[in-house]
Amino acid sequence: MSRPAVVIDDYALAAFPQLDRCLAEAGALVMRSFRGLPNPQLLRRFPGYRGAAVVGGSDRRSLLERLETATATLAAPVVAALPRGVLPGAELRGPGVVDLLPAGTPGAAERILLMAQVPIVSGGGRTSAGASSKPGPGPAWARSDPRPAAAPGGGGLPDRIVAVASSTGGVWVLAEVLRGLAGRGRHAVLLAQHLEADFVPFFADWLGTISSLRPVLVGDPRAIEPGVVYLPRGGDDLVVEGARVAAAPASSRFVPSADRLMRSAARHLGARCAGLVLSGMGSDGSEGLREVAAAGGRAVCQLPASAAVPSMPENALRRAPGAGAVAPAALADALVGA
Repeated sequence: MSRPAVVIDDYALAAFPQLDRCLAEAGALVMRSFRGLPNPQLLRRFPGYRGAAVVGGSDRRSLLERLETATATLAAPVVAALPRGVLPGAELRGPGVVDLLPAGTPGAAERILLMAQVPIVSGGGRTSAGASSKPGPGPAWARSDPRPAAAPGGGGLPDRIVAVASSTGGVWVLAEVLRGLAGRGRHAVLLAQHLEADFVPFFADWLGTISSLRPVLVGDPRAIEPGVVYLPRGGDDLVVEGARVAAAPASSRFVPSADRLMRSAARHLGARCAGLVLSGMGSDGSEGLREVAAAGGRAVCQLPASAAVPSMPENALRRAPGAGAVAPAALADALVGA
């Protein structure tokens, strides 16, 4: 099946009345769910399927109940369509919810189509972030990288190493940043994307489709090389050790911890490092971004007004007042220079 597919329920269409038409015009196969939640079997019909489900509710409580059911039964990314008057909240970010779209959000169809490119997760029943899980095998490259890890202090470090904090609503902006960095010099990206452990291999696979930067899942220490996006295996943090990155046991309720990643990057990489905080709930990344700035690195936040969930960039701007607040389209330039 070459076209991405999107299943939309009636509550989501009430929040975005022309969404089904916009998605169809953009080339998606749109399937309507008129009653109840999208049928999980619709999302498993075709081999190699890629798609997403857009789930809404009549009010906050209804939306929360439907999201809890959807993420337990649907084997695909779930986007929450918030009814008018319902604001993003921590309880709506539950397992498997990759984006929150308040009613009337500009560019909703484009963001949903981006999520629909993530490979399907085989089976439902995701676990909460940081919990023990057994990920599916994922793509062959994500299970292992045959190249040996370099020794600490080895040459060839990228000119700029960007440490990214991202959570709910940050993925579509992350895609724009990675596309903007590709082909712009010798850069590497260290990614702390809050994500369910069993979803990580599939997310890594998707990262390989959106830009020319090569994604690598990190377990044992690996040399930091240009042209690579590093992310930790599911349930772990990512830390910098000299000229290498490695996975480490989770250290907080935010998994992986962006604060821990940025602190270690600031300590070992100094001014070579840049920090970026994208959309998300809470304050993860705010203290780490302050330390990146103190070490002489660039400190950048997504413009809070452009974030689906603005609290992470808002908190980071308070902790690192010299950081720039930048619209998504200009983030890559802000990180590496126009």
